[in-house]
This record gives sequence, structure tokens and C-alpha cells, in this order.
Amino acid sequence: MGSDQTEIPTEAAEQVDQAQLDATEHVQPTSTSSASLSASAVRAGSFDLLAFGILIFIAASFAFTARLNAQPPNSLVPAAVLSATGCGLLVTALRKLRTAQRPGLFKAGLAGFVLALFQFIAAISYPGVLSVLSTDDGQRLGFLATWGLVVCFSIIFAVVGAALGHLAFAPLRPLPVRSTRAKEHSATQLKVPTGQSPARTETPLRSFVNYLITVLLLGLAPTLVGFVFSAAFDYMLGVYQFTPGPYPTSRLLSAMLPWQIPIHLHLDFSSNSLGSIVLLLWRIPAFVGNPTAFDVQALEPLVFNGAALGLLLLTMHGRNAGKSDQGLPLSWPAYLMLEIALGLFLVLPADLWMLGGLQGLLQLPRFDIVLPIPTLVILDQRAFVFNLITGPVVCLGMGLLLRESKPQRIKKS
Repeated sequence: MGSDQTEIPTEAAEQVDQAQLDATEHVQPTSTSSASLSASAVRAGSFDLLAFGILIFIAASFAFTARLNAQPPNSLVPAAVLSATGCGLLVTALRKLRTAQRPGLFKAGLAGFVLALFQFIAAISYPGVLSVLSTDDGQRLGFLATWGLVVCFSIIFAVVGAALGHLAFAPLRPLPVRSTRAKEHSATQLKVPTGQSPARTETPLRSFVNYLITVLLLGLAPTLVGFVFSAAFDYMLGVYQFTPGPYPTSRLLSAMLPWQIPIHLHLDFSSNSLGSIVLLLWRIPAFVGNPTAFDVQALEPLVFNGAALGLLLLTMHGRNAGKSDQGLPLSWPAYLMLEIALGLFLVLPADLWMLGGLQGLLQLPRFDIVLPIPTLVILDQRAFVFNLITGPVVCLGMGLLLRESKPQRIKKS
């Protein structure tokens, strides 16, 4: 009896010492990880001028290219709105290079504002625009209201794109892990050899189907944004009692198609035609056609989305997976197929929508007159096929450029 009573307190003391040892072992990594997390949070909180400079350079380049045309292209007004989700997605992708915490919504909203600002500068810099806006009250109201919508929607959907990318590429939830005591008990029962720990549950890698669904969602986002913006524009026309346009406002979706049938207008920028030029800078349904067969401005959504997807795939794949999978990049065929699929999903809805032409109606509500006008054809079979090729090629090119530059970034770091 005496020996049993002395053994019980000894075993209890050993268990208490072991529990204290386990507690100290768990506290030290926690403090170290919290310190590293705080340091990464400080680095992430600093404003990344380089990343923001890249976005400004892309936006300014496309706006300057569009301004080189004497006749405003179809994509000048809605380009910022249609590129907003891709711009926000790229902000999140650039942020993921440093930290996986928070999507950077403020930076995304600021990038969307800058995106719309460059397009507004390109529009207002056309000859005679300021003089028309200063003398014509109706033109000034429509111009400012339209570009106010463009700025607001660019900021909103850039934030939406950043949040969407952050959620879509969040690490998968791991399976439940049993407690330490239970694992030690099971390991003792199974007689695990010394030096080997029982298997732990780790975060799995994403499958190709999972990525493909994400790409489908990201690819259809600009088309959805276009329909929402067209509804808001129609509502604005009704509020200010403007005459409805001759063609549906969904005509703005053609701003995502680089190849179209050119309809060149002979603009002399005289005092008699300045009012018509200003109309082309804000009346979205009044768009006639592109001055050239190829519109460089229409590549902007493709560049933003293709670059963002490439960075997210290269950065987030395997980041939170097990140690054996952290250094495993996404396979070349899967990476290339996802970039091609993104480019196809970006241009296919608008390409199909515009292929049959746009039915026009001349509406004069004051006189109760509604007259059908000829169908506006902006695509033929050749332009339709070229658009289906250009979208995947641009996204694939951005993905290849980023993937080839990844080893150089690793060497520099």
C-alpha cells in the first residue's frame, strides 16, 4: 500500500512536468509566428508604389492609345468599367506576392479611380469639348453624369474584383485534426517507431476543375458588369429626360472586342460638328463604329485579367499546402489551359451577342414616335473568329511572360 501511494504522486508529477514542457513548446512557436505575422502585416501595410506604378502605366498607355484616334473608338467610355474587375484582381495578385492577408480593397478602389481618370482625360482632351460643355447645358449635364457613373462603377467593381480574387484563391479548409493527447494515445497503441510522428492532416492542393470554375467566374465578370452599367446608364437617361439611344445600351459590350467592321466618320472639328463629337464621348448607344478594324483599347480587360490570373496561379498554388507540395508549381499544361480558357470566357459572350447585329429603334417620346432603323452590323465571320483567337492569345501571352519571369524574381530574392 505504501509503495503504491508513493508511485501515484510521482506519476502525477511527471505528467504535470510533461504538460508544462508541452505548454512551453507550444508558446514559443506561437510567439515567433505572431512576431512574423506582425512583421508581414507592417510590410503589407506600406503602400506598394511599384505595384501601383505598374497599374498606372497600363491604364495610361491604353488611354493614350485610344486618344490617338481622331474619331473616338467605341471602347473609350466603357473601357474603365469593363476593366475594373480585372484591375482589382491584379491589385490582389500583386499584394499576394508579399502577404496572403487582406485583399487590399482601398488600393483596388484607388486603382479603379485612376483607371477612369485617364479615360476621362482622354475624352475631355478632344478639340472643342470644353467649349461645347461651357455653352450647351444639355451636353454638359449628360457628359458629367455619364463620366460620374463611369468613375463610381470603376471604383465599386475594382473593389469587387479584389474581393472576388481574394476569396476565390483562399486556401482550402483542411480536415479536422485530432487533439495532441489523442494522437499520442493512438500512436502508442499502434506502436509508431521512435522518431516518427503520426500522420498529420494538411491543406490539399486545388484541382484543375476547381481552378476552371474560378476562371469561368472571373471571365464572365466583365460581361455582368457591362449589363449592370448599361442598366444604370438607361436609368440615368430617364432621370434627366434624355432621348433614348437608337441602339441598345448593351452595345457597350462591343468594347471588349478588338476586331470589328470599321465605320469611319469624316470629322472636321469645325464649330458645326463639335456637338456630334461630344455626343460620341458620352452617348453610349449613339456609338456608330470603330475608326479602324483593330481597337487596341479593347485589349485592356484582357491584359488586366490575364496578368492577374497568372500571378495568382504562380503565387497561391501550394502556398498553404503541405511541406511536400509547397514547392510544386502548377503544371505547364494546366497553367496554359487556364489562361486560354480565361481569354475565351472574356470575349465569347460579347462576340456571340454582336454577331447577329443590333436592332435599332428611333424613339421620340415627346411625339410618341417609334420607328425601326436598319440593323447595325459591326461583326462579320472573320472578325468573329479573330476575336475568339485574340482573347486567348493575349491572356496566354501575359501568362507566359509572368511564368518565364518567375525564376528571375526568385533568384533576385
